[in-house]
Amino acid sequence: MLSRFACFALTTLLLSSAACHRPALPPNLVPGHVLVYRTADGWEMDLRRYPNDGPPVMLVHGMGANHYNWDYRDDVSFAYYLHQQGWDVWVPVLRGDMGARPPEGVAEHDYTFDDHALYDLPAATSAVLAATGQERLYWVGHSMGGMLLYTSLSILPERIAAGVAIGAPANFEEQRGIHRLARTGGWLVPKEGQLHNHTFYRVARLFGKRNPMYTVLANKDNLDWPTTRGLARTALEDMSRPTVRQVHTWLRDGELTDLAGVPWVRPMTEPVPVLVLTGSADRVALPHNVEAACAVYADCEFRLLGRETGLSTDYGHIDTVVGVAARDEVYPIIHQFLASHLPDGVSLGEPEDDGWSPVVEVESWPEPQRPPPKVRAADSFTR
Repeated sequence: MLSRFACFALTTLLLSSAACHRPALPPNLVPGHVLVYRTADGWEMDLRRYPNDGPPVMLVHGMGANHYNWDYRDDVSFAYYLHQQGWDVWVPVLRGDMGARPPEGVAEHDYTFDDHALYDLPAATSAVLAATGQERLYWVGHSMGGMLLYTSLSILPERIAAGVAIGAPANFEEQRGIHRLARTGGWLVPKEGQLHNHTFYRVARLFGKRNPMYTVLANKDNLDWPTTRGLARTALEDMSRPTVRQVHTWLRDGELTDLAGVPWVRPMTEPVPVLVLTGSADRVALPHNVEAACAVYADCEFRLLGRETGLSTDYGHIDTVVGVAARDEVYPIIHQFLASHLPDGVSLGEPEDDGWSPVVEVESWPEPQRPPPKVRAADSFTR
């Protein structure tokens, strides 16, 4: 979500764990279906589906990350958790992620946050609704994924039944050291191309757990290190320079705005239920900036994730999603909120026992395998 420095931070945090002695754990989840969706400006990307008979819920990852934010391993996967509760789970690939395919003549790193907001998520939302025959879906976003919930509430609120934003600032009024450094550290931004997270990873891994970025991006006591090492190896994506420049504008002005300077977080005519969460020890998405969403949205609930609210630990930025305690403490909070906004007469049943499971037995890093069959959606889904 943050600029190149956050990128550097994420690499160092999630990735530097490579210096730990225990080997990195590989991913062990495979979606049941992969749907190909196309944006109005010609990008083609995947929608990873963990199917069930329940209502559709879309999980949107953060900046500098990819779908493994949600579906890496069964014990730290919110996608798998919701699938177990009976939800029909969808995880979109966004432009800039591995496997995203730009139209001919367009560079893979030529995009901004606004492109995600105006093209990727409207197209992904339309594709999910078309595939399921539903009129609305549920949304959970982490960091940038939560900020994209805010943008979608201003563009297509009629398609969202309820939404959860985890560690997603609604503004940047309050800033601390990492924000000031990101705002002024222009030397970290390449003059062209991308901010290369994986390059930072190779350097950061030398420091291991002692890397100070761990304390910036997470409560490191709430991380499983073999899993963290695996995430560092697979879950990071390079950031485009136009996106980094846009983040700098937010930090300079203190607002989450589009490229024209118009705030993305704005009141809705018909309120949509929103839950905003952030860790009490989150140094990236500061509680003040996250809670600000509830000053705008009429039907909004804010909850701090930490010891002072009865949880076992004080959560940082990424461990709200992939932390050791998240499955027992954070996941149920989100599930219960979403379930409380199901329409009358709709309930969640047990997943069908049809012999299929997204969990596969993987003891070591696998050789590249053929992905699940892809189903091509209609030619174009537009907003």
